[in-house]
Amino acid sequence: MTSTLIGRSLPLEALATTETDYLQLGETSARTELWDGGVLSCPRDTPRHQLILSALANALRANRTDLNVIAGVPVHLGPGRIAVPDLIIAGTIDPDQPLVDAASVRLVCEITSPTSATVDWSLKMHAYAQAGIPCYLVAEPERGLLHSNMLSAQGYVEQSVMQLVRVTGLNL
Repeated sequence: MTSTLIGRSLPLEALATTETDYLQLGETSARTELWDGGVLSCPRDTPRHQLILSALANALRANRTDLNVIAGVPVHLGPGRIAVPDLIIAGTIDPDQPLVDAASVRLVCEITSPTSATVDWSLKMHAYAQAGIPCYLVAEPERGLLHSNMLSAQGYVEQSVMQLVRVTGLNL
């Protein structure tokens, strides 16, 4: 039996399997993540999403030349969990490896959309905290806000909320 995932016909067993199977999917036409044996697929980003992503990446790069600011790379959070955040800041990485280990990630950023907000604020927020990623930024274009959350013993604690237009310079 087959199922369609992102316009590709794949065996049904390839949709809910292991990290090895996930890596064998290769490049797909959308963002594909592995969550505890299940594949989560998100549609391609909108131009607004990409403009915000570029502006945030540029702002973060301007302040830290000793770190890697990377968009859309798979991050290994733990057994059976591979997320593809919108943006990460990482320390030392191997640029030829297909995954970035969560231990190298210092900051992760998600840009919400009406279809991703629940996943970004719940599933991903919990998983990033569990993986020990120190900072979680959440950009909400619909509300024009950027939330900065720092990891504590209880999970992420919101440190600040800024106007997205002030950070990105974009007129949203």
